[in-house]
Amino acid sequence: MTGAGLAEAAATVRARLVSALRAGQGTRTGPPASQGAWPALDADGTWPDLDYAGRDLAVWTPFEHLTRLVELARGTPGGRAGAGAGDGAEQAVRALDAWLRLDPICPNWWYNQLGVPRLLGDVALLLEPRLTAVQRDQAIRVLERATWERMTGQNLLWAAQVAIRRCLLAGDPDGLADAYRRVQGLAVPGPGEGIQADGSFHQHGAQLYSGGYGHVFAVETAALAALSAGTALALSGRALAVLAGYLLDGQRWMVHAGRYDITCMGRESSREGNAAQARELAAAARALASAGGPRADELRAFAGGALPPQGTRAFWRSDYLAVHRPTWSAAVKLSSTRTALSECCNDEGLRGRHLCDGVCHLWRGGDEYHELWPVQDWRHIPGTTAAYGADPLPTNVLGADTGDSPFAGVLSDGEYGVAAMHLKHDGVEARKAWFFFVEEFVALGAGISGGGDVPVHTTLDQTALVGEVRCLPAALHHNGVGYRFFEPVPVTVRAGTRSGRWTDINRSQSGRLVSADVLELWLDHGPRPAAATYAYVTIPGISPERLREPGQVTVLANTPDLQAVRHAGLGLVQAVFHQPGTLELPGGDGVTVDRPLLLQLGGASAVTAACPLAAGGTAAIGLRRDGAEHRLRLRLPDGPEAGATVTASPPGDAER
Repeated sequence: MTGAGLAEAAATVRARLVSALRAGQGTRTGPPASQGAWPALDADGTWPDLDYAGRDLAVWTPFEHLTRLVELARGTPGGRAGAGAGDGAEQAVRALDAWLRLDPICPNWWYNQLGVPRLLGDVALLLEPRLTAVQRDQAIRVLERATWERMTGQNLLWAAQVAIRRCLLAGDPDGLADAYRRVQGLAVPGPGEGIQADGSFHQHGAQLYSGGYGHVFAVETAALAALSAGTALALSGRALAVLAGYLLDGQRWMVHAGRYDITCMGRESSREGNAAQARELAAAARALASAGGPRADELRAFAGGALPPQGTRAFWRSDYLAVHRPTWSAAVKLSSTRTALSECCNDEGLRGRHLCDGVCHLWRGGDEYHELWPVQDWRHIPGTTAAYGADPLPTNVLGADTGDSPFAGVLSDGEYGVAAMHLKHDGVEARKAWFFFVEEFVALGAGISGGGDVPVHTTLDQTALVGEVRCLPAALHHNGVGYRFFEPVPVTVRAGTRSGRWTDINRSQSGRLVSADVLELWLDHGPRPAAATYAYVTIPGISPERLREPGQVTVLANTPDLQAVRHAGLGLVQAVFHQPGTLELPGGDGVTVDRPLLLQLGGASAVTAACPLAAGGTAAIGLRRDGAEHRLRLRLPDGPEAGATVTASPPGDAER
C-alpha cells in the first residue's frame, strides 16, 4: 500500500464520513438524545438542564451534552426551540470549548474511553474548518484515551472507530490503515468475543448478545465497509463475505415480528424500546451491499423487506434455536456450562435471572410481548420451569454466571428443529425438550424436582391478553393459538391488568407507571416435586373447533433418560437421548445410540444428529427398520463446530 494510495484513501474516507455525519447517518453511541426542546445554551457553553456532575453508570447525564453537540455541529439543531444565540456552528464551538474545559469523567470506564471519544471525534470532524489548532489538539488528546488494551468484540470496534477519527484529524494515514486492519480482523469467526462460527455474537464472555453489542457491530462494520469501499483501505472480499453471512445467517434469524428476541440482548433488553432497533439492520444491509462484497442481491432484498427467513436455524455456540414460519415464529434459549447467562450490570437487567432457562417465545402479530417487560412476572417467562417464591430474584453476574449443566443442544436440518437441556438452576432440576414441525411444536418436561417449600411452575406463555381464553377438554385457546395436552392436566390461568415501571428492571429508565393486559398460563408442579412431567403441543393459527380434532403428533417417550415424539403426517421422529439407550418405534422398528444425542429420523436427510454436550468424536447409531439392522457411525464435529448438526446417508447406504 503506497503512501499516495493511503493519502487518497484517507481523503475519501474523511469526505464520506463527514457527508454521512452531516446527513445524520452516524450510528448512535450510548443513549439517545432527549426528546423535545432544549433550553438555551448558556454563555459558558453549557446547558442549564444538564447535571455535569452526574454519576449514573448506564445513562450518564453529561453525555447528553455531546449528543446535542453533534446535532449543533451538523448545523441542524433539530428545530428545537431556545437553542441559544448565534448560528448552530458558533454555538457548537462554544459547547465544544465547554466540554473540553469541564472534561467530565464518568465512573463507567466505557464513557471515558469509548463513548465520549467517539462522539467528540464526530464533532471535531464536522467543525474542523472552524477549529483552532489548540482546539483540535485538545480534542485529539481526548480521543487518545481509547486504547487497544483489553478491547474485544464490539468494544474493540468502538476503539477502532475512535482511532479512525483521531487519525483523520491528526493526518496519520499509517494509524488509519492500522485501525482498518483491526476492523478486518474482527470479521473472522472465532472462539472469543465477537462473531461465532454459527453466526451468533458473544460479548462479556460466552454470552449471546446478537441483539445488543452484536447489533451495533452489524450496523457499524457495514458503515465502515461502505466508507472505505473502492479505496486502498477497503475490506477484503473474505471479510465482506463474513459480514454478509453474519447479517443474513445470524442477525436476521433473531428478529421476530420486527423486534429482537430479548433473550439475544443481555441487559440491553431492559431498555425501553430497544428491541425495535432491529429496524436499523436494513440500512446496514444496504451499506454492506454498496461495499461490493458477495451476496449483494440478498442484502438488498433483505433491506427491502423481501427476504424474511424461513425454516429453522441452530446456533450451537449460543444454545439458541430460531424457527420462522410464514405466519409465526418462535425461538428457544437454553443455557449450559459453556454459555453465560443474561447479565445484570450497571443496574440494568435486574429481572433477567431466568432468561436462559429454556425460554420459548411465540410471535404471530408482533404485539405479544414488547409492552410487557416492565409489568410482567419475571418468574413466569414463557417456556421456563422455575421455583415460584416471594423472595427477590437474584441477579446474574456480568459474564460470570453460566448454566449448571453441560447438557444443552440444538438441532436443525433447515426445516425442522429440536432443542433440549438439563435445567439445573436455583435448586430446580428438569429435563426439557422442544420439537418443531411445520404447523406445531411440542414441549416435553421430565424429572422435574427441587424448589424447596415453594411451588415449581412451568410457564406455557405470558403474553398480551387479547379477547377470551377458551378452556376445552385437554386444551386451551387464546388469540389464535391452541395448546393441546396429551393427557388432562390442570392449567392455571391468570388474566388481568398489571402495572409496573421500567425502573423495576433498569434503574436508568423511566419511572412512570405503565399498565398492560396480561395473560399467564402455567402448570403447577407443587412444592418439592419429584419426577414431575409435562407434555403439550402448541399450534399457532388454529381455531378452537380444529383444536378439538385429533392431532398427528404422539409422544413416544418422556423420561429423564429419553424424550421423543413422532409426527405421523410428516413421517418424522425426533428424540433427545439424555444417555445411551434405545427408542422403540411403532411396528417393531427402533433406534439405539451409544452416547447422549439429539436425533431426527426422516426429513431432508434420513438421519440428522447433534451432540448436546458439544463434544466431538463418533456416534454409533443402530437402526432397526422392517426387520433389518443398519449401523451408522456419525463423525461429530469438534472445536468451534462442536454441537453443530450433522447428517447421514439413507439407511440403505449404511453399514449392515
